[in-house]
Amino acid sequence: MKKWTVVLLVLAGIFWFLMRTTRTNSLEAPGFEPMRDDSMAVRYAPAVVSPEEFGQPDALYYRAARSNGKVYITYHFVWAGESNPAPGFLPWLNRTLYTGGLRLQKTIFGKGDVEMVSLVIDSSGNIDEVIYETAENHDPSDFSVKHSTVRTVAKPPLLFRVVSWNHLFLLEAGLSGKVMRPEYFSQTLWDEYEMVKERESLLKKSRAHLPYERRAAVQNPD
Repeated sequence: MKKWTVVLLVLAGIFWFLMRTTRTNSLEAPGFEPMRDDSMAVRYAPAVVSPEEFGQPDALYYRAARSNGKVYITYHFVWAGESNPAPGFLPWLNRTLYTGGLRLQKTIFGKGDVEMVSLVIDSSGNIDEVIYETAENHDPSDFSVKHSTVRTVAKPPLLFRVVSWNHLFLLEAGLSGKVMRPEYFSQTLWDEYEMVKERESLLKKSRAHLPYERRAAVQNPD
């Protein structure tokens, strides 16, 4: 077998490995009725405090649904990008391969950086549950940040502090800060940010969201 034939076969194998389907996502969410309520979204919108080196979010979007008498709202904070400013070899390697240089982050997920905070609200208007992602044992000198999902109960106003360069949060319940006005996450924007991939691979993954968000509300003007 000729050398170039072997090289092509190896490259084809690598391409197949990277692009093979690792997960299939349904776009349906049985038991949930998509909804849009801008006034409710404003009322429960959390605030975020982000250190200067991590940048400030550019936008706040939301999607919501009803199920069994409860309202489920997920807020998505959007940054133009993410980058670890820490000194050292691993942060530099991350900036070279992932957030800059080869820009694998954009290839895998899509443009910008999108992080979520989800609320479950009961029929009396109380927050039953708050769901968000934080950085577990975070060390800025590492290559990456380990995500850890937090499920807790808190009363508004909700304030989240950004604790890592990739914009993961820590809840500071009871405090207040500047709240961005949330906009409905229209289907046009949802697709633009590539929130859900029906077929995921190592190089194409869905962004953080909850299954009930996969269907837009009927009243969904772009």
